[in-house]
Amino acid sequence: MKKYIYIFILLISNFVQAQSKIFFAQNHTKIPAANPSQSYNALNFSSSLQNYASLPAATYFSGNFTIECWVYPTAHTNWSRIIDFGNGAGSNNVLFATSYGTSGQPGFYVGGSQFAANAQIPLNQWTHLAATLSGSTATIYINGVASGTSNFPTPANVTRNYNYIGRSNWGWGDPAPDASFDDLRIWSVAKTGVEITASMNNELSGNESNLVAYFKFNEGVSCGNNTAITTLVNSASTGAQYNATLSGFTLNNSCVSNFVTGKLKPTNDGLTSATAGSSAYQIKQDFPASTDGIYWIKNANINSGNAFQIYADMTTDGGGWTLILKNSSNAGWSSSNAISLNTSLPYTSTSDVISTSTTNYSIISWADHIKRSSTGFQYMIDATNRGSSGGIWTANENYSFVKNDNSQTNITLNTKFGNWNYVAENGLMQRMPWYFSSSCGPITVDDGSGNWWGTLVSVCGWSPTPWIYDAGGGTANPDPQIIWYWVR
Repeated sequence: MKKYIYIFILLISNFVQAQSKIFFAQNHTKIPAANPSQSYNALNFSSSLQNYASLPAATYFSGNFTIECWVYPTAHTNWSRIIDFGNGAGSNNVLFATSYGTSGQPGFYVGGSQFAANAQIPLNQWTHLAATLSGSTATIYINGVASGTSNFPTPANVTRNYNYIGRSNWGWGDPAPDASFDDLRIWSVAKTGVEITASMNNELSGNESNLVAYFKFNEGVSCGNNTAITTLVNSASTGAQYNATLSGFTLNNSCVSNFVTGKLKPTNDGLTSATAGSSAYQIKQDFPASTDGIYWIKNANINSGNAFQIYADMTTDGGGWTLILKNSSNAGWSSSNAISLNTSLPYTSTSDVISTSTTNYSIISWADHIKRSSTGFQYMIDATNRGSSGGIWTANENYSFVKNDNSQTNITLNTKFGNWNYVAENGLMQRMPWYFSSSCGPITVDDGSGNWWGTLVSVCGWSPTPWIYDAGGGTANPDPQIIWYWVR
């Protein structure tokens, strides 16, 4: 009897080993390993699932353009898309694939014209791919080197309704890729090989000119439980209007169909001028452990493109706030400098920022270039003590920090600091602060009729400014002593 039991166990053992070998042979993908402590990820797709991301309807392509992406294929699946934007099969499509058919040579298609790159890309390693259209010349680049050209039509200037990452407009006969993608960029200009090579190994700030959409894929925990994540953040300055929605991914404690270890590691932590970020918000997103303090940021539209220092609140409501105004006296203010005063940061510590005796400061004129998106950005105001009198708001339209009329009223109060309510006069009105340069309150939420309550900068004798006289049944705070204004 013992002999038969032993033989049975041996047969079971051999069967399990054989099945394991078959499974390994059929699933030999070398997906980048997990690294839960990092904040730089990629997104893995599986051809066995209908997993993809979709962008909202928009034009996206109407002339010259560039598509870039780091890809890590584990198989050359049929026409596996990096992107496919269009209105269905063969309708206004612009698509870029890791493989033309199953050849492993990247494929490029615009408006009925298509061609394959000259070279095949390797499996199980990262390769940078780019596709450009300059006039009628289409080019595919592999690791910054041209690998084939063709004559292409100009993409139609139409709204494209079906815009996919990792999915075909022709249906699932072209499966999802067996690949991971990192750092997907869409530009409205044709990049040269030199330009592609110059930036492909570093993450972008997102504020670069002509950058239409930019996906870093840094969401989530590598190979962890990411089931709560439904959106890919567009890190270009075009903002949330081009965020992508995830569909069909497992995102659950596996390195397949989930966020995985990425190719590019962010270097713009803001700790030095050489590693300047684009805003406190970007730094906090890419480096979640960042704490309150002084950071370097850089933007081509600010300070002649040179890096400069800002103070960042990395704690309140998740952090990522750039200080754009500190006012604790009426000394030095004028109507003209209310949006730009002491722009070389005059503070060296948090204690300087909260002190009523340190100098005033304003970089409001730069705030439109620092906000995270044109719409849906947030601003924060607090007075007297941090988090005690003011709130956090979202701007629901394309509003400006230097708007010179009182029309910016489509705002949402997300968090209230203190006990106050909106009033028609003599307190806080439902309005984003605007720049009224010929008034007593050049930065104010007042309607401009003359009472000037709800003002952040005053040039008419108040020290520092008239804040809340009528709190709408709440607690008045007419003389706040100090006031701060932030953007993210």
